[in-house]
Parts: sequence; structure tokens; C-alpha cells
Amino acid sequence: MELRKLRGPVLDTLYARLRRCGNLACTGRPFTEHRYFPVLAIDGGDRRRAWQQVAEAIREAIGAGQLASGEQLPSIRALARQAGLRTATVRHALEALAGEGLITPRQGRPAVVGGQPVQPTKRRTAKAGHDCALAGCMPHRCRPMSARTIRQIHSILSGAFAAAVRWEWLDRSPVSSARLPKTRPRSPATPSPATVAAVIKAAREANLDLLALYVWLAAITGARRGELCGLQWADIDLDSGIVHIAYSYFVRSGQRVRKDTKTHQDRHLAIDPVTAAMIAVQKRETESRLSEAGVTLPQNAYIFAGDPLGSVPWNPDWVSHKIAEVASNAGVSLNIKALRHYTASQLLAGGLDLRNTAARLGHGGGGATTLRHYADPVSEVDRRAAAYLAQLTAPTASGNSAPQAGLRSEE
Repeated sequence: MELRKLRGPVLDTLYARLRRCGNLACTGRPFTEHRYFPVLAIDGGDRRRAWQQVAEAIREAIGAGQLASGEQLPSIRALARQAGLRTATVRHALEALAGEGLITPRQGRPAVVGGQPVQPTKRRTAKAGHDCALAGCMPHRCRPMSARTIRQIHSILSGAFAAAVRWEWLDRSPVSSARLPKTRPRSPATPSPATVAAVIKAAREANLDLLALYVWLAAITGARRGELCGLQWADIDLDSGIVHIAYSYFVRSGQRVRKDTKTHQDRHLAIDPVTAAMIAVQKRETESRLSEAGVTLPQNAYIFAGDPLGSVPWNPDWVSHKIAEVASNAGVSLNIKALRHYTASQLLAGGLDLRNTAARLGHGGGGATTLRHYADPVSEVDRRAAAYLAQLTAPTASGNSAPQAGLRSEE
């Protein structure tokens, strides 16, 4: 379609289709997604190793078209459980296939068959002798795009068409007349101080002192998980009590990347004497371990790393899973995202202004993002308003005169 002929109703149709299930074989009715993953049986008389036999079985299935391009494989644990094999055996086989380009590994998700993905238009039917339990067949679940994702796509298109109008390629932008799907407002899950303290205590009891310091800093600074993972000793001035947040660290497709922050902002955050003392203790312990080996601590060493030299920082995904695991062991629920909610809500409830709270979290836009996504839906002012109304209503209902105290006396 020519760019000039694009109108709002066309975008309406596009957004409506995106709200449907991504599986073209789905008609809205329940059905089973049959898989034809080969049975991984190890022949004891075969001179090849077990992982080589597993790799050959999967290789033959891909070559015969039994596994289509782009099809997701079962997880390593699921394959090992179904075939009664060790996870190391299955992992070795998949690594060999990935080296050949037959499958594509994905960070945090099961691998997929290599090649251009092909979307099936018809449902697979179970053939004679097909065992759904061994093949890993599962009931189909519709996965349409969420309204928030479609709104993000609309935002990208809006910027592109605005540039086209500015460059005089178009007279008007068609996105202005498009209808967007409605989204449900999300209520932020804000943990209580007791919950955060319980997780820090559980980490210390499990001899995970560095993880406890990570949770403490996340609650005190409100920094994102990648920003803390990318923090180096050179970024902390213990004498002045300042933490410099300038970079973020993440791992994508096995590649380690240290880049600027999400909002491209440098932040200098103040820390209290207790936090500075905790960081100093951790630094002295690290320097002590290195001195025993005759090594000094580099200034560009990462604070949260798996080795004392701090050469490779923690993977943010690993941190998320580890904190959730420690929280579960402590009998509470907590994640890193919730710690940012905690910081924002506690600062606003404590009377700190919105501008400084947003600046500490690294938000732009004058604090609109902070209020919309991070602040406690029940503010401290609203709680005082409820208490004031209760003071007015209770004596009146009992026949006494209303109290003289009001909101002004609390301001």
C-alpha cells in the first residue's frame, strides 16, 4: 500500500488483527498442539556417546521436516525428564546442534529450530501410535498481543508518520484518527518495609551477604537491576556518601553489554552513613581476600560479581531469580521491580516532593511516570483524608458535636 493512501481505518484493522491469537490455526476453540519431537532412546550397544545419539535423533527429525523451522523445542529439563536422561547430556547435544546452526538458543527461553519461522495454517493431527506424553503435546493457549504492546507499536508509528509530515512526504498523519485498544491500569505492588527486611535477613542467614547488600542498595537508591549490576567501585565515593549511576549492564543472546542507563541520565545519589558503612565493610572484605593472594582491587572492578576481582558482573536475570528464591524461602514475595515501587512509595509517603523522588529513580517527564507506575495507589494524604472524615462522622453518628481538629492542623 502506498504511504499516502494509508488511513486510520487501515490501522484499526491492523490493531484488531494483532489482538487475535498469533497462531493462524487457532479458531478460538480449544485444541491440542501436537508435537512430533523424536523419542530420545539411548542404545547401549551404540559406540557413540549418549549426547551424540541425542543430537543425531534431533538432527534427523529436523532434516526430515518433522521439526519445522522456528518451532520451539522443549526445555532441557523437560527433555531430560521425558527421556530419563541427565540434563548435562541434553545440554551437550543442544550445544552441538547450535554450533551447527540447526537450532537457535535463546536467553532464558527454550531453543527453537533454526531457519525462517513458518506459521502453520492448519492444526496438526495426532497420527497412529502418537504418544502425547512422550512428545510433550500441550493444550493450545491463545497469546494475542496485549493492549499495551499495541499502544507501543502505535507510538512508534506515530513518531514515524510525524517525521513524514515534517519532511512533507504526507499532508497529515493517519495515526491521529486510529482507535487504540483500551488498557487496564496496573496497580503497583509495593512491598512493606517488613517484607524487604525479611528478605535481607534471609540472604544474610544463607551466607549471601553480597546479595543482601544488593537488595539493601536497591531499596535505598531505587536503582534498576542492570544499573546495580553495572556498578563499579569507582562509582562510589564513601567519603562524600555518593553513588554515581551512569551505566547499565545486561546480557542479550550471550553478549555482555555495559551501556548508558535506560533514560540516558547520569545520577548522583546520596547514601546514608549506615549504607556507606555496609559498602565499606564489603570492600574491606574483598580487599582482604585479594591481599592474601597478593592482588590489589582494581578501581574498575564490579561490586556485584562472582569473583573477588570483579571482572564479570552478575547477570541481571540471575539476580532476579535469586532474590525471588530467597524471598520464597523467607515466606514472602519480592522481586527487584517491586523494590523500585517500594522506594517511590516510601519517599512520597514520607513527604518528599515528587520532583526529587522522580530524579532519584531516574524518571523524566516531571514525575508523571513515577505517579503512574511506581507510587502507592493509596497515598499518605489520602489516608489522612480518610482519618479526618472518620473523625467528623463518628461523633455526628453518636450525637456528639464534630471535632475541631481538621486537615489544616496536620499540614
